[in-house]
Amino acid sequence: MIYAYIRVSTDKQSVENQRFEILKYADAKKVTIDKWVEETVSSRKKLSDRILATTLNQLTENDILIVSELSRLGEI
Repeated sequence: MIYAYIRVSTDKQSVENQRFEILKYADAKKVTIDKWVEETVSSRKKLSDRILATTLNQLTENDILIVSELSRLGEI
């Protein structure tokens, strides 16, 4: 399964730039995103309190997690 993860820190920010970059990458690599995961949360929030933690726990061998930039993962 291929996951795409998008995170913004506030609801005043847009996810569209990240979505565009991930779609551009997926198109170039000829892969299809199976599941989009979006959240609005500060990277300083504990990992266990973020949707990212659930997503990481769901990953199995051969799954792929795509992010637009590593900073979107925050402190993990």
